[in-house]
Amino acid sequence: MTKNWSVTDSMGNVHQIVFTKGFGGAKCIVDGDTYKMKSKNWVIWMADHQISIPGAECNLVVIGNKVRLAVNGTYLEDGTPYEPIRNIPAWVNVLAAIDAFGGYFLCGILGLAIGVVASLLGYKMILSKKTGATAAILIVALVLEIIVMFVVSTLLASI
Repeated sequence: MTKNWSVTDSMGNVHQIVFTKGFGGAKCIVDGDTYKMKSKNWVIWMADHQISIPGAECNLVVIGNKVRLAVNGTYLEDGTPYEPIRNIPAWVNVLAAIDAFGGYFLCGILGLAIGVVASLLGYKMILSKKTGATAAILIVALVLEIIVMFVVSTLLASI
């Protein structure tokens, strides 16, 4: 995956900014100089890389597969104001892991599917700053997995 931008600084000089992500990891290339990028989270790829160009403050923001460049506090794609990415709270990672692995151990592949879908929805909601909805989704998924476990075990016991 590669994305390119041309940024003009206050002196009229044009700078090339390139983001690449592949087997060697993620890199930000500014006018030929390469910088490695690291994710801030172990579950979803998140990075906020500050780029120093004379006369322009740039931030390369990556969340999952979405790559955006903010110049002087405004995203180039849509003109919305730049906001630094927040770290995902630890409780979201814990509940997502419990949903996925707990679902698998409670009711097999169906529980794993429920847990993975709920975890993905939870991460999407927390990145949208909807904390209450995130907690509700992850807890409801866990309750649903427990109900599926009791229904399946009751059906198997009656056979």
